Parts: sequence; structure tokens; C-alpha cells
Amino acid sequence: MTENFLENCLFFNANTLSRYLLKLAEKQFRHLNLSPAHASMMLMVYDSPGISPKQLCSMLNLSASTITRFIDSLEKKELVKRKAKGKSVSVYPTPKGLDLKKPVAMAYKRLYLSYTSILGQDFTRHLSSHVLTAARKLAEHI
Repeated sequence: MTENFLENCLFFNANTLSRYLLKLAEKQFRHLNLSPAHASMMLMVYDSPGISPKQLCSMLNLSASTITRFIDSLEKKELVKRKAKGKSVSVYPTPKGLDLKKPVAMAYKRLYLSYTSILGQDFTRHLSSHVLTAARKLAEHI
């Protein structure tokens, strides 16, 4: 009874999948001394230099306190810098951070190729699409 329940429980299965994907991702980013979450944030900063912490919260679906911790950590590594103008804060990549732009992109590509080789390209594309759709629908009700 319990096994069947868990096999059909989206919450349980999504968390299990997330843990496996995180393990794959950690392997790809380890050599950069970045967590997968920090690498995701770096991509946002590369794409939008001067991005606000509020925008990062929205794009990464993380709380303000988590974004602040991420920025603090990346500042310590000299990968990003904050610029304050009045009450607003903007986040920019540093030259050292920009040196990691290509390696971060390559790590993401290797991650994609890793799970795609296991799951198959069509399955991966459909699963990602379904997960995104589900996340958006759930977000509307929370």
C-alpha cells in the first residue's frame, strides 16, 4: 500500500528527481567551486548586468534572504559586485566572474547532455515542459 502511494505521489517523486538531478549538477559545477544554484544566479547576472536582487528573486523563484546570501557568497569569491544607487541595489559580474561565463555555460551543457543521455532527448524535453507547466499552475494557487 505505501509503495503504491509513493509511486503515485507527485510530491515524493518530484523531490526524488530533484535530488538525483542535484547530484548530477554538483558533479558538473564542482571544478568551478560553484554550487548549481550559484551558477544559475551567475547566468542571470551575465545576461542582465545590473540586475536587481528583486528581479533575481523572481527569475530564480527564491526568497530575498536566499538571494542576499547568494550575492554575499559570490561577492566573497569576487565573482559579483553590488552597486547601490539610493535605495536600489544592482548586481554586476566582476572581471573574475566574467572569466567563468564560458565555463559555467559549458558545465550547464555537460549537465544537460548527462541527463539527456540517460533519459533520452524527447523524454527530457517533454518532462521539462510538463514540469514547467505544473510549476506555473501551482504558482497561480499559492
